[in-house]
Amino acid sequence: MAILYNLGCKLNQYEGNCLLEKFSKFDNVVIVNTCCVTREAEVKSQKKLRNAIRNFPGYKVVATGCACTLNREEFKFADEIIDLKERNELIRDIFPEPKRARYFLKIEDGCNQSCTFCVVSKLRTKVESKPGFIIQKEIEWAKSLGFKEIVLAGANIGLYGCDIGSSLSALLKSLTQITNLPRIRLSSIEPQFITPEIISVLKNLPFCPHFHIPVQSADDRILSLMGRRYNSEKLKKIIELIIRNYSDAGLSGDIIVGFPGESEEEFYNTYNFIRENPFMHLHIFPYSPRPNTEAFSFGDTISSSIKKRRLWLLKELIQKKNYEFRLKMQNRIFDVVVERKNGMAVGLARNYIRIMLNGNFRERDLVLTRVERVTIEGTYGTVIA
Repeated sequence: MAILYNLGCKLNQYEGNCLLEKFSKFDNVVIVNTCCVTREAEVKSQKKLRNAIRNFPGYKVVATGCACTLNREEFKFADEIIDLKERNELIRDIFPEPKRARYFLKIEDGCNQSCTFCVVSKLRTKVESKPGFIIQKEIEWAKSLGFKEIVLAGANIGLYGCDIGSSLSALLKSLTQITNLPRIRLSSIEPQFITPEIISVLKNLPFCPHFHIPVQSADDRILSLMGRRYNSEKLKKIIELIIRNYSDAGLSGDIIVGFPGESEEEFYNTYNFIRENPFMHLHIFPYSPRPNTEAFSFGDTISSSIKKRRLWLLKELIQKKNYEFRLKMQNRIFDVVVERKNGMAVGLARNYIRIMLNGNFRERDLVLTRVERVTIEGTYGTVIA
């Protein structure tokens, strides 16, 4: 069996697992699936490649993914480099068998809404949607493997169908035809695609009310510089739409701190927006200049010390908000998908709370759990069925 090192987003992980299936008959291959969303991710990818070469002498080491497509020279020590275009051809008809609790399902690739800071959209430029009948077939495949949750993933899932005369809402409607449909989760969705129509369709599915929104900033000038397609008022209305329909929805997001020219006041516009709205989790990134992006020409005008301070201010805020959100769930009952973490059983609730379980349960089981205790460090529950 080949060995896989997966880095990056859910889409990249799906593609890495498909490539692992492609090489499954070989026992002397190591696949390093790289990421370049930030410079740090690119450096980690290079380190994984060096580790693979050092730790598996005599193995064929294959580099693939976004980072080696962006900077092929930095991965020249791999025995083979498979860029994104070649990889898509290799895995086109493959359904993976991921060794995890939830099934990540790629529904589309590509983004044509380039943001000024984003290098990935320069690599995954062409929107290519997977036909609905193949998605339904893959969901049946995931069911046969025992998965109780399907996560719909893509480079920009809101663009699903624009190339094949369909749409995300049409796809979601079609999923209601599947018997015993596992619960459905959206990976990350751009805010402009969270519409009353999408919410209405989701109401008819076993949907996990967790919305991961790549907010990036809540300051209007910075959003404009980033090339985002909304302002802070639009963001506020989108969150109100979600909470109106899902009162216990888990809201998470991505934030970039230290974008070129971001003032203290502009940073605090984002900080206060997060404070005033019901976010429970954030991925916070210091701005990372990426060659081949428009923002690269803006320079890197915010010092690393200021970026670090802003990152920690947001991190402290979201830790507090996460604790407060979980406290509201005490004594509530949730159906959770079991994950195995360091030998322990952890249940993932629909709204993205992870609950430590009181027993030795199998990964992928779906169990009813009562939240018994909430601390700053974690959430603890008792399985009741």
